[in-house]
Amino acid sequence: MTPPFADRKARRAHTGRPVLDAIVTELAAADAELEERVVGREEIYRGRYIVLEKDTIVRPDGSESSRDIVVHPGAVVVAPLDAEGRLCLVIQYRLAGGGAMLELPAGTLDVHDGVVEDPESAAHRELEEETGYRAGRMDRLGGYYSAPGFLTEYLSLFLATDLRPALEDRLSPDADERIRLVRLHWRDAISAIDAGVIEDSKSIAGILLLARRLEAQGR
Repeated sequence: MTPPFADRKARRAHTGRPVLDAIVTELAAADAELEERVVGREEIYRGRYIVLEKDTIVRPDGSESSRDIVVHPGAVVVAPLDAEGRLCLVIQYRLAGGGAMLELPAGTLDVHDGVVEDPESAAHRELEEETGYRAGRMDRLGGYYSAPGFLTEYLSLFLATDLRPALEDRLSPDADERIRLVRLHWRDAISAIDAGVIEDSKSIAGILLLARRLEAQGR
């Protein structure tokens, strides 16, 4: 599950927009000028989904330091949008957050024999497990790192539409998941972010990215 360091690279590409492409070029130059080269790696802990490792790094000036890194296979976030413009959100208890949180459906990519699950397949699976719905269409909206200061987790965001109940052979939530379903119009979801009702960063980023697309469509 622990990928080589060479696989942990920022995911960016030129856009065809001069202002943004200039920044992409500057970031590429910074990759070379500021790179922290890993010269040692120690695994501290291996859990169900994550690995905690201590990396010894050498800076461009030759000085050494260490970094505590949590290695994660990646995850998906799904924005299920029904015909009335409502998002299917879920309420889950989050021990680390100290209480229940309102979130977009999401989940970790499965890993089997070292092969990481395809994000779109995972999006369909997580949607069905957490909401009881299947999507006739699943579109990737983008992606983002959740906490790149210490965590390798990269989240792929999908928009799920043409929703229909998964009546037969429905995939159920994991045994340790207790989930409640909430429907909220996407504009009300933005208000929930502004009011601090939605505190989950992956959901905040996902809802705001979706909102930009819907507003551009005049929704």
